[in-house]
Amino acid sequence: MTPGPQGVGGRSGPPTRRLRRPPGRLYHLAEASNLDSIQAHGLMSAESLLVRAGLVETERAAILRGHRPDCLRLPNGVVVRDQRPMPPAALSPALDDGMDPGDWYALLNGFVFLWPDRARMERHWGACGGRPQVLLTFDGAAVLDQFGDQAFVSPINTGNARRKAARRGRGTLVPYRTWLREGWPAGQPSRPPAEVLFACTVPARAPYLVGVSREPVPDDGDPKHGGVDGDPGTASEL
Repeated sequence: MTPGPQGVGGRSGPPTRRLRRPPGRLYHLAEASNLDSIQAHGLMSAESLLVRAGLVETERAAILRGHRPDCLRLPNGVVVRDQRPMPPAALSPALDDGMDPGDWYALLNGFVFLWPDRARMERHWGACGGRPQVLLTFDGAAVLDQFGDQAFVSPINTGNARRKAARRGRGTLVPYRTWLREGWPAGQPSRPPAEVLFACTVPARAPYLVGVSREPVPDDGDPKHGGVDGDPGTASEL
């Protein structure tokens, strides 16, 4: 008699697969001067910020397809972050799907980016050159439960093309719910996402936002850790 496939603990049944779970925390690092706008209007993509600032279509197109070597201050005072780590000369050789750097910049400018990994966020903070930053911490499960249909995950840092840049193209961004079911197209089922991207505005309020801090603070895993406080250098509960 031929034994059937063995499941967990030696029980017969179909092979099991590792279940992927939403990240417990999502982090967004923003210019501190943007905090009032974020609290009022949520986290918005660069494309949406340009529309909200009243830039005409020709101006928006030039900005969205161009490289930003420095931060850009819009007429309404909102600052759009620079793209210094992906200059065209470094980015171009890493692109697939017939894309050029302008295509990649335009694609990324349509998303809101959150870090699912605190260590990556802290490296990002360290690369901000001393500019005042504010850390927004989100309940990953709450955000993805509500906005998962407009969420994507990436196995790489899509905004960095230096130091032997990873290949990238339109297929790099995997729909979040597809990733939950099937993992990455190229395998590596246990590899966590490097980024979570949203093709929509992410509200900066409860129950999604669980903390705001103007300095790095330890994350104890408590959904109530952190909060909103107008006093620089502090974090408080929501």
